[in-house]
Amino acid sequence: MYTPSFNVMTGADVVPMLRFARFGHLVTAGEQIRSTPLPFVVDDDVQTVRAHFARANDHWHHIDGAEALMIVPGLDGYISPQWYPSKPEHGKVVPTWNYELVHLHGTVTVHDDPAWVRGVVTELTELNEPDVPGGQPWAVTDAPADFIDKQLRAIVGVQLTVTRIEAKSKLSQNKSAADRSGAAVGLGSVPRPGAAALGARMESLD
Repeated sequence: MYTPSFNVMTGADVVPMLRFARFGHLVTAGEQIRSTPLPFVVDDDVQTVRAHFARANDHWHHIDGAEALMIVPGLDGYISPQWYPSKPEHGKVVPTWNYELVHLHGTVTVHDDPAWVRGVVTELTELNEPDVPGGQPWAVTDAPADFIDKQLRAIVGVQLTVTRIEAKSKLSQNKSAADRSGAAVGLGSVPRPGAAALGARMESLD
């Protein structure tokens, strides 16, 4: 991934971004390029990423031991030149697209084992349920055991052992603080989902 030095995401920001996203695209290349979107959990040291496939998805049949790429997108959005205070000064501004993105390279291990799969489903549930407003967070043990067992038989676990991380944060770092702030404020007025959050992320760089 092309990443200018001023867009390199620092290690301290990678885990929070992955935990914010919680969703990526596992890409493998063999006889053909395959991609499966997966919610995931990740270790604090980003050594392993765990997820699960639908058993009916034949992608998992072809990837045990294979090299893979997990593409994890973060916030993104269009940046208009009209938001830059420098536009009326000299006019030398153009549109761009800001975003954060992590590429996790590694080796895949398939886990067709009920105990392992139950563990990753439990991890995913415990990660995501606290964000649901109101009531008691749902737990795997809330459903009848035989029902859960049946559901687990319909999925297969997968683990990516991470060997290399590429992390990019393109948030107008090459612009002046005034232009970056102007773009962040502009994003706050855009109704597109995530635009205001992207603007707040840009403001956090100051």
